[in-house]
Amino acid sequence: MILGMMKYHLLLFLRDPLLLAFGFALPFVQLFLASEMGDSSYNFIDVSLPLFISIVVMSLCLLDSAYNHAHAREVKFLRRLRMTPVKPVIYLMSGYLFRMGVMTAFIGSFISVASIIFDLNLSGVNWGGFALMLWLSFTMFYVMGMFIGNVFRVGKTAQGALLVVFFSFIFVINIIGSLEYLPVLIQRIIENLPVVYVVNVLQSAWLGTDLFAGHSLMVVMGLTVIFGLLSVKFFKYE
Repeated sequence: MILGMMKYHLLLFLRDPLLLAFGFALPFVQLFLASEMGDSSYNFIDVSLPLFISIVVMSLCLLDSAYNHAHAREVKFLRRLRMTPVKPVIYLMSGYLFRMGVMTAFIGSFISVASIIFDLNLSGVNWGGFALMLWLSFTMFYVMGMFIGNVFRVGKTAQGALLVVFFSFIFVINIIGSLEYLPVLIQRIIENLPVVYVVNVLQSAWLGTDLFAGHSLMVVMGLTVIFGLLSVKFFKYE
């Protein structure tokens, strides 16, 4: 049954390629633009790679999974699905596993390109720790997206909210390196957004620094649990 539902999620994945093309192409565009501006040093790529990967994760979780879930609610597809043996946990798990596979393939390709073209040194990377933090970050965004996709009664409203959240987080990712130039209040607000905590844990895992030095890891774990419970509580077939 899970394999059958994963085929369904594949069809959803291919339903609106323009949104995903934006999310998948943007990391490559930013990488190559940075290299043209002379910023493609080892240090720059090392620091920026987690930011680019975050864009891919958000694209899969917010633009693909949750956005299409809201669309399926809007067109009453999930109402018909409710009459089948497919339970919410199977629906959620199949979408989660399918997009985890897509994310793994894409990030492997992205790191390979960065390594071949920009001489990214991979010898000192703790792959186990990085994979664990990547899995945690993906899970947090996945359940956050499903919560947003379900909490609004109207599917179109949920889709609009997901787009706002996605592009707001993209904006935050692009100004993280310039926060010191913003007013203190704005800095504090941005520093406490979920996407910033995700970037922090991914950078710590990628660079090999102490994951427990700050509270980012605990916040991401806490948000994952909270949004996970909320996504189940507010799950809607219609």
